[in-house]
Amino acid sequence: MTRCTDCEEADREVGQYCEACGARIEPERAAPPLQFARMDTDDEASAKDMDTSGSGLVLSMSEDDASTDPTDMDAAPPADSTGEDDASADSTDMEPPPLLVSLDEDEASTDSTGTEDAGFAPPTGGYLIFPDGTEQPIPPSQWLIGRADLAKFLSDPDKAPEISRGHLTVFQEGEMFFIEDGKTMVQEKPSANKTWLVRDGSRILVTGTGRNELRDADEIDVAELVKLHFVAK
Repeated sequence: MTRCTDCEEADREVGQYCEACGARIEPERAAPPLQFARMDTDDEASAKDMDTSGSGLVLSMSEDDASTDPTDMDAAPPADSTGEDDASADSTDMEPPPLLVSLDEDEASTDSTGTEDAGFAPPTGGYLIFPDGTEQPIPPSQWLIGRADLAKFLSDPDKAPEISRGHLTVFQEGEMFFIEDGKTMVQEKPSANKTWLVRDGSRILVTGTGRNELRDADEIDVAELVKLHFVAK
């Protein structure tokens, strides 16, 4: 059944003219059937975001966007590019890390000028210098010095008996050097005519006083007949 657009009378028979007023009847155009777009599972999950106006537009919003009113024109501006994102800036803009220099133990004790530490190391050796200039190292074990070693330096050979056969001993202990005139491992009794140390103009009696430390440039006076010198180096 159709209806005349002029007199709005219903015309049971489909014709080109209205039976009531004779106006030409234009056939009604059928509306196109509705088409529904196929949505995947993810699209169905976001169906709540579809435009209710029927336009078929689907708005995809992130969680942050959903919590922001789209009509709010005073939204905060984007974060300043000079913030934390600068940490990911081009590595060419960053200063290189300082170089780590590995020093050996010997190098660690040397200053920047290449000179060694100015500390005073203990002497590594002690020596007796005899009147003829002979230089003999002092051993760790006790070294007995007596008449046989010194008689040849006497200007008067008749005075040789004044020097005891075992007159004194010298030895090294650790990093120190000592002299002793008395009963030792290699000497039965003190010398008859004594032994002195001459240090800075002072005379120090060695005989009967136990061990005495030897110091660099000390002079050893044996029976006031022969003089020896001690050097540490």
